[in-house]
Amino acid sequence: MIIDRKQFTINNKCVIEKLRIKAPFRYGAIFQDNACFLHIKDGEIILNSPTEKLSVHTSDTVLLKCGAYFADFIKNTKKHTCEVLAVHLQADILKEIFKDEIPNFIKPDNRKNFVQKIERQDIINHFIESIDFYFQNPGIVSDDLLRVKFKELILLLLQTKNSENIIDLFSQLFTPRQVSLKEVIQANLFSDFTVDELAILSGRSLSTFKRDFETYFKDTPANYLKEQKLLRAGELLISTDFSINEICYQSGFSDNSHFIKSFKSKFGMTPSEYRKSEKSR
Repeated sequence: MIIDRKQFTINNKCVIEKLRIKAPFRYGAIFQDNACFLHIKDGEIILNSPTEKLSVHTSDTVLLKCGAYFADFIKNTKKHTCEVLAVHLQADILKEIFKDEIPNFIKPDNRKNFVQKIERQDIINHFIESIDFYFQNPGIVSDDLLRVKFKELILLLLQTKNSENIIDLFSQLFTPRQVSLKEVIQANLFSDFTVDELAILSGRSLSTFKRDFETYFKDTPANYLKEQKLLRAGELLISTDFSINEICYQSGFSDNSHFIKSFKSKFGMTPSEYRKSEKSR
């Protein structure tokens, strides 16, 4: 759950926000007309895009292009909270700030990735510290100051070791990628996403997602996904020494008892019995 949330806005649009979240927690976000600079101040996140899954740890920074995402905040033995800082790169505000200074940084591009990690740099850490100062002293923050911080962030990124890729990266941040239904399903087949969440990742309403799914796969989403996960579990039981709990997770089930019940319904025996039977052949 979100414990604390602070944000700054320009023209009634959130441009910078700081969140503290109690893990475990799944947070969904859809960036329709803005990209996002995301810095993990503390904690661990599994970042899911329509076609990618990325582990992001303390002090990691990523750039997210327009699209739909789910962030799974991970609970560990040392700490149960995560803290993130997000700078929402609103296309209209960036155009206003830069005008003709970087003329090609917003244009269509055919790159396929939704997420790109930014190499750890001291200058990025100093920028994060300066943002923290403004959250501690919100009374001094104005629209003009926020515009300066926007520009500073872009210029700092141009000073990083991967600066040669930054302008290319910006050229595709604001061009939502059209992903096929097949791509989304293949990338997330063994996740624990619900049908509603898969619809969001695909950029479709739930009803459209179900209709398109049944047209392509000739089955309902619930039946098809469950079948594929159970087949995957059967393969893992034979080919690995993973525990039943681990196979449950690896196959995309979130509840062990539900997994065992579903497996027995399909194969006529529990996962343990199935493994023993297959290995005795």
